[in-house]
Amino acid sequence: MASVKIDPVVAQNNPPHVEPAEIYYGSYENEMSPIQLRIATGGAGQSGLVRALADAFIDTQVKETGCKPFAVAWLKSDTAGSFNNLAQASADLSITYHPAAEDIAMEQGFAERSVYAWRDHFMLVGPSTNPAQLTLSPTTSIQTLFSQLFRGAVANPSAVRFLSRYDKSATNIKESYIWTTIGQALQTAAKLGEYTLVDRGTWWGVEGWVREKMTVFMEAHDNDKDHILLNPAHALVGSWGKHKDTANAFVDWMVRDDGGQKVASGFRVNGAVLYTKAPKEERAGK
Repeated sequence: MASVKIDPVVAQNNPPHVEPAEIYYGSYENEMSPIQLRIATGGAGQSGLVRALADAFIDTQVKETGCKPFAVAWLKSDTAGSFNNLAQASADLSITYHPAAEDIAMEQGFAERSVYAWRDHFMLVGPSTNPAQLTLSPTTSIQTLFSQLFRGAVANPSAVRFLSRYDKSATNIKESYIWTTIGQALQTAAKLGEYTLVDRGTWWGVEGWVREKMTVFMEAHDNDKDHILLNPAHALVGSWGKHKDTANAFVDWMVRDDGGQKVASGFRVNGAVLYTKAPKEERAGK
């Protein structure tokens, strides 16, 4: 959620500059093309999905509207930072994973539109030796696994540990929520023999030796739209962004089966599909 004082006049007239982590030009690769869209997000940029979406969107806009080639900037930020960038108009659009905060952003007025963009998936992973003796069963709930982790850590604290991100990311928010219901990070977990929660992009993006040392004990599946490890991504259009028209055009394209949905669901890392389409009945947005 935005942790800054919101002043629409300041946001519109003098937004803080955020240096892009990367800038994309579609198939044109013209560094003179002006930036017409600034997207604030974290993991989807690190996995390469934002690049794939931006390049396809630029090419589609030029082809379908006849506009001149333009650029899209990725502003690297965690969940909290993405909301702040939107509130301060440093970003035109943010990709976030916090439904309650997204609703507040709409209520407070610094986001004017929100659509379900794609589905990401969390995984509970840990050492292959499984010192907590987690149950490997399709009928076991994630709450049961976390309860087993807790009991294992109490009984044998030197052998059973859970590595928390503690960084205000979507992963940190999700793990905190799961712990509450029962009462870099991935590599560190592998080296130290710890359990942790990761998204598919992180899991398939790390070096092979990390996955070889670890086991997936549970991951989200699309056949249960309410699965606690599903990580719905929403695209929020900022109310005061400099390039609001382009942000709205991106969102319109994002929900198209022949547009962003095709790009997201076809995106792979090391041969693995990371993201799936947003449910068609839920793409209309707010």
